[in-house]
Amino acid sequence: MRLNVLIQGSGFPRLRSTVTLVQSQTRNILVDSGLCDDAERLVLALKARGLTPDDVDVVVATHLHYDHCGNHLLFRNARYIVGAKDFVENAHFIEAYHRDSTPGKASTAELLRENYQTVKEFYVRSIVREVTRNIGFYNRVLERDARFVPVDGSHWLTEEVEVLPTPGHTHGHISVVAHRARPGEEDTPRKILVAGDALFTRRTLVENGERELQLAQDTALYSDTRRKLLSEYRHIIPGHDGLVDTAPHEPVGATS
Repeated sequence: MRLNVLIQGSGFPRLRSTVTLVQSQTRNILVDSGLCDDAERLVLALKARGLTPDDVDVVVATHLHYDHCGNHLLFRNARYIVGAKDFVENAHFIEAYHRDSTPGKASTAELLRENYQTVKEFYVRSIVREVTRNIGFYNRVLERDARFVPVDGSHWLTEEVEVLPTPGHTHGHISVVAHRARPGEEDTPRKILVAGDALFTRRTLVENGERELQLAQDTALYSDTRRKLLSEYRHIIPGHDGLVDTAPHEPVGATS
């Protein structure tokens, strides 16, 4: 099974999520789909590996924040895996968004401040702007599009690809474990955690995670999940970084 980072993300202040391709013998699985701005870059990265968007079978959304699901609709043949709690909460959020007739979606912004009490004002404005840009996708959430597969608890996509709950950043956050995956051009199989924002960047792996708490729905649960993941996994792809070997903290494998 092959694993490649198609887009390596970045953290503060310019949030860009990592997009990872996991290729088993039977399925092409994408973990997160990046920002709307990354559409062309993502298509070119797939093309470099002999794939088109129509060849992607599954897109896992670690969560439904705008920087992780900006290009789902490119993959018209794929099923969309999402945490069940995130699916329900985002449907309710988009309902509120459509009811909001205030200038600049001021009521929507206030709802975000209530849900993320430590979030900085800059990110509140960014979320409202990017949800508006990607409203076609979020409307599919609201409509409960049949392509979505909400999961609760551990879920296996193949015999080697596992989805597991990693709550805290959002209530329904999920991550992916690629068992016996070969990153880039390497031949040595590894167990790799594609963490999403359960682990934000490589700095999250060596610091206490305090910086990322401003974007967590449940700060205590986020910290607990972070500790558990760091105790169990050595090879990690954070939600906004490349593949990291936590002993030592250096990138491994190929990225593009």
